[in-house]
Amino acid sequence: MSASLSLIVLRCSDLGASLRFYERLGLSFAEEKHGEGPVHYSARAGHVLLELYPAGRRAGTVRLQLSLLSAQCLTLEEAKSPSSSSAGFVLEDPDRNQIEVCRTTRNERELAVSPSVSAASDHPFELWLEFEHWISPPDEDPADGFFNMLIGLPDGTKYAVNVWTYDMLASARREAAQQGESLFGRYLEAPDLFVERMDRSLLEAVVADMIASGRLRDSWRVASESEATNNATQPTRMQPRAARQRARG
Repeated sequence: MSASLSLIVLRCSDLGASLRFYERLGLSFAEEKHGEGPVHYSARAGHVLLELYPAGRRAGTVRLQLSLLSAQCLTLEEAKSPSSSSAGFVLEDPDRNQIEVCRTTRNERELAVSPSVSAASDHPFELWLEFEHWISPPDEDPADGFFNMLIGLPDGTKYAVNVWTYDMLASARREAAQQGESLFGRYLEAPDLFVERMDRSLLEAVVADMIASGRLRDSWRVASESEATNNATQPTRMQPRAARQRARG
């Protein structure tokens, strides 16, 4: 089972002192406040988000977020009564430090941050990006990224992919936490791919790597006209943007 660490929350007895300490280590913090929760500070350390909270009265001083490819750990005796969170399940270790367990969304984060694969490869393709055709960005997500991508191969096969940026994911998590909702229940459909930013060269590199390594999923394939005629009731992956709006209470 593969796991990756994505979030560390420290509950600090002296929040100001902890903030100054980590700033001296080179981290740059932003002040945040979610709903009625306390003021806290967050900083990005590589691919891990570090959050500093006042200690308050909660048990444990550390909270971790682990992204797993499977939820097998939830069958362990220690996890027999997990509590729910906005993103997954919350367990407690023997010292009552909390561990939030989330399902990993398959993506190539390192490639998306610093693409190293040239799109000019032995596997040519055409790429249609929804955000390049907006007259103006939608009001709900002008910059953080929520768009469709269509991949066309030389044999006529097409794949439609719903893409979010990591900023979009962070925004969605904050909104869900503020409303006390489940992130996975808040959206009509989970995205297929996460990337660092809305950028053609980056997306071309990501797609080239997916094609070369055979990671284009059959579920993304758009039915041909003949297939659509034979199965007219089956929707294609590419839906009008309005059909993909967020589910709100």
